[in-house]
Amino acid sequence: MDSLFWHEVDEPKTTFEVSDEVVDLVFSLRGSQLEIDHAFALAQALKSLLKTETCARIGVHGVHMAGSGNGWNRPHQNDTEMPLSRRARLAIRLQRADHDEVAGISDQTLQLGRQQIEVGASSIRKLSNMSSLYARAVHCDPDQSEPDFLAQVAIDLQRLDIKVTRMMCGRSGEIRSKGESLFTRALLVADLKPEESVCLQQRGLGEARLLGCGLFVPHRGIDPVYTAQE
Repeated sequence: MDSLFWHEVDEPKTTFEVSDEVVDLVFSLRGSQLEIDHAFALAQALKSLLKTETCARIGVHGVHMAGSGNGWNRPHQNDTEMPLSRRARLAIRLQRADHDEVAGISDQTLQLGRQQIEVGASSIRKLSNMSSLYARAVHCDPDQSEPDFLAQVAIDLQRLDIKVTRMMCGRSGEIRSKGESLFTRALLVADLKPEESVCLQQRGLGEARLLGCGLFVPHRGIDPVYTAQE
């Protein structure tokens, strides 16, 4: 008779802990209206309140409004204004060391174009470990095709030790002011490992973070987008 020794070992389940080294600081806002293209004005207002080196590190999600101001069907005039909802928020991605300085903009009044916006209290929002992330705007070359853009993104992500399996290029857009504009593309990155997801949110992609470019937020996934297209 064959002998058998069998010892079952319950392997401990590991849970990925999301670091709080980088977080989003989310501010309530008070105001009546805000220009749709307010990114440049917001960046200038923050530069007047924060140190130059702090502004070089932070990323500004901007204020996303309802209606056409939140989508791509935007009016041609870059000074078109939209009502500012009571639920509107300003989110700033920052390193933990910059928290106290950036939190100090609470109770300040920002002059954004023709409108004044009062900054209220702030709360911390930790990053996510979701497998799909979305960037509303990634600064890129307007002469670059979508396939070339995705190929370049794949190279940039590999430099961050992120293995790309699925990405989708979204619609193009512009971040505009009276004197200049930036061409952008939306980007959805899927099938990320938890540590890759957090890394991409912490590091971002490309330039112009103070104008809202290259900042990733959690997304429900890429499959619903494919289904909708079919």
